[in-house]
Amino acid sequence: MILIDQSKCIGCGACVRDCLNHTIAVRDGHAEILGPCFNCGHCIAICPTEAVSMDTWDMRDVIPLDPATCTVPPDVMLNTIRCRRSIRQFTDERIPRETLEQILEAGRFSPTASNAQSVSYIVFQQERDDLRRISMEEFRKFREPQAFARLFPPPKSPDRVEFDNEDFFFKGGDTVILTLSPAPVDAAIASANMELVANSLGIGMVYVGYFVALVAQSPRLRQWIGLQETDRVVTCLSMGYPAVRYLRSVPRKPLQARWR
Repeated sequence: MILIDQSKCIGCGACVRDCLNHTIAVRDGHAEILGPCFNCGHCIAICPTEAVSMDTWDMRDVIPLDPATCTVPPDVMLNTIRCRRSIRQFTDERIPRETLEQILEAGRFSPTASNAQSVSYIVFQQERDDLRRISMEEFRKFREPQAFARLFPPPKSPDRVEFDNEDFFFKGGDTVILTLSPAPVDAAIASANMELVANSLGIGMVYVGYFVALVAQSPRLRQWIGLQETDRVVTCLSMGYPAVRYLRSVPRKPLQARWR
C-alpha cells in the first residue's frame, strides 16, 4: 500500500503526472491515494520531498539516484554487450554465496509487465552434480530421432549431440540457476541483466537451451527439482569463473531495422 506523509508533501503533482493507474490526486494542497495500484513505486522515485513510501515491500531497497553511481557511459555499456561471450570453459573455483546474491539482485530489480514480479529462481550449487547426473539420464532417453523431435523439431537432429558427455548441459559451470515465470519475457529480461552483472564480477555464463527443452518433457526431472505442474522454466544459466580469455569482440549480421 502506498503511504503519503502529509507533513512532507508539498502538493507539487509530480506523482500525479507520473502515475500510470491515475490513482493519485492533489486535493487541498496535498497528494492523496484514490484507490489500489500495482505498487510500481514511481511515486516514491519521483517525490522531491521523500513524502511517499509503501508498506508492501522493504523501503530499505530505496537508494538515491546519483548519476555518478547509477548511470554507465553509453560507449562502455555498448562495449560490454559487444564483448560478452557465452562461456563453456570454467575453472574449478567456487562462486561465493555473496557474489551469487549480487547476480540475483540484478534479476530481482529487472522490470516486469504490470510490475508482477513473478520471476523466481532455483540455484544449484551443492546439488549441481546431482542435477547434472539426473538430467543426462533423462536426456539419453531422447537419443532416437523420433524422441528427439519432441524436444526440438526438425531440422535440428540428434546426430551431433554429445549424449555421452557427462556434462553436456553445464560445461563444468560451478553454479546453475533456473529462472521460473509464467511471463517468459520477464524472465528473459531478468536473465540478461543477471548476465551483465555476472560479467562485471568476472563470472562467465552460458544459456542452456537444451536443458529448458528437457525439463519441459521430463516428469522425473521436474519432480526431483520440486517444480509444480504450473511452473515454467524459462532459462537455465550455467556459470562459473572462465577458464578462457577472449581478446576481441566478434562480427554480427548487419542491423535489420525498419524505419517508418
